[in-house]
Amino acid sequence: MSVSGSGRHRRRLGKVLPAAAAGLALIGAGAFAVTSYAGESDTGRVVQPPPGTKTADATTASASPTGDKTVTPRIIGGTSSAASWMVQLVYNDPAGGSYFVCGGTLVAPNKVLTAAHCLHDENGNRQDWGKYGEVAVGTSKSVTVAGNGATYIDVTRSWVRDGYDPDAITNDVALLTLAKPVAQTTLELAGPGDSALYAAGTNATVYGWGLTSSNEDTADIASQLQKVTLPLNSDDACTQNLDPYFQAGKMICAGQLGTGDDSTGKTTCPGDSGGPLVVGDKVVGIVSWGISQGNQLCNVAGTYEAFTKVSTYQPKVRPRIDDTDISRNGKADLFVRASSGGKGYVKESTGSGFATRKTLSGSWSAYNLVLQADMNRDGYQDFVIRRRSDGNVYWRHRSASSSTYTDTKIASDWATRKFIVVPGDVTGDRYPDLLSATSGGTLYLYPGKGDGTYGTRTTVGSGYQVFNSLRGKGDFTGDGRSDLIARGSGGKLYLLKGTGKASAPFEAGVQVRTWDGYNAFAAPGDVTGDGKADYVARTPGGTLYLYPGTGTASSEIFATRIKIGTGYTQYNIFG
Repeated sequence: MSVSGSGRHRRRLGKVLPAAAAGLALIGAGAFAVTSYAGESDTGRVVQPPPGTKTADATTASASPTGDKTVTPRIIGGTSSAASWMVQLVYNDPAGGSYFVCGGTLVAPNKVLTAAHCLHDENGNRQDWGKYGEVAVGTSKSVTVAGNGATYIDVTRSWVRDGYDPDAITNDVALLTLAKPVAQTTLELAGPGDSALYAAGTNATVYGWGLTSSNEDTADIASQLQKVTLPLNSDDACTQNLDPYFQAGKMICAGQLGTGDDSTGKTTCPGDSGGPLVVGDKVVGIVSWGISQGNQLCNVAGTYEAFTKVSTYQPKVRPRIDDTDISRNGKADLFVRASSGGKGYVKESTGSGFATRKTLSGSWSAYNLVLQADMNRDGYQDFVIRRRSDGNVYWRHRSASSSTYTDTKIASDWATRKFIVVPGDVTGDRYPDLLSATSGGTLYLYPGKGDGTYGTRTTVGSGYQVFNSLRGKGDFTGDGRSDLIARGSGGKLYLLKGTGKASAPFEAGVQVRTWDGYNAFAAPGDVTGDGKADYVARTPGGTLYLYPGTGTASSEIFATRIKIGTGYTQYNIFG
């Protein structure tokens, strides 16, 4: 498992210590140096272990801390593994050198879940991963070995949970956005409704490339991805064992008590940071911190290992996963189409409004509905469009092999469908879904497969004919589930709160406002970049307003409106 200067935090003598401070002689910020060889592709890059250590041979045994037993070179008590959603983080230090930092998990084709401390240096200072970061994908071998076969993808931006505390190691969760999507499989995050996954005694599996011995004098880096199964422990047991550091609700702990002997222990070790703890194909934890003692870096007798509790943070992380926008900066932009001439434009988000419009290429005049989406989660804005002449619906998406867009038909004869909505994932399987409502008020769900195709439709509601507007993109209530906003007679505005269940994805509508002064709406997503879904409304006179979301399921669902501008009667379609 990977070692970094931030590494996996160790606590010693009541003080929080990163892996570098635990005694490893690390390079620079305490990570691994990358050596680039002229004439080689990215797949030829090799990351060097810290001075005084080496990468473990897959078949050679090494001495245990006791000196009288041998252990195989692997995660303590684990076995070799392969998992296509596992990645390795590399930081290109602007002061010189590239460093292997942490593990991470692909949770979307262009998103990597990791620990917040992985994105900070050994002094707790935030590093610019959007400028200097890369992710190595497509290999189960450590990037410290030659011929590892890794492909390196640039990181374009990073997000760290507000309130991350490098001393207390709380809120230790982060997300990286990649410059382009990758073909590897992904894992889903455990959410607030997944309490059963955390039952004490449940077996969980942790993955990584870190140290193969707990003794800092003999510890080597695993040459192959390792995994080990650990039982989850109760909050009471964790608190008693790791007091005063453990914080129930924000953390979990796992494993049998450390044995102090690597031939009998099963545990994570420094370098495992950012890697996933998995139950039932969902990430329930992120490797965060543990106890060190003297030159023993992990597997300290009588101690457990601590992980970030993912379900607690899923409502905050999920909007950052589904945050595709036209300008690709993490803030939702607004599509508008001109009434005259039918040209399409994008108004890029400024965080508190929209910038001057820019012309979008492509033909938009033949359509009477345009919705902004990302149906394959590749990080590039898609559009769901309905052709006026025949009611056919198309998925306009970026080609995987070029920067051009192509139209793929996804439905026929939908001219009479009263509403079509692309709110994101409504079934809780992480894939974006499609909704349509008939003129008679029947609501259909088309479960997305994550590649722009859909499963068999199911009927999930009725009575939708009473609404004159139905929109939604993302989570309006802060619970990690996609919601809908509907308007009925008299301008009554309703919140249809998402349940995350495929059979009944929305609760009954609850009135949150009265909006009889608007005649057009848009739900582009998170315009302000705060992780909360926002809403856009236009008056008959052409004044456009932005309603920032608050994440509250009440009449306070939106903050004070922001006037965007006037003259918006020139547009007849809003994405």
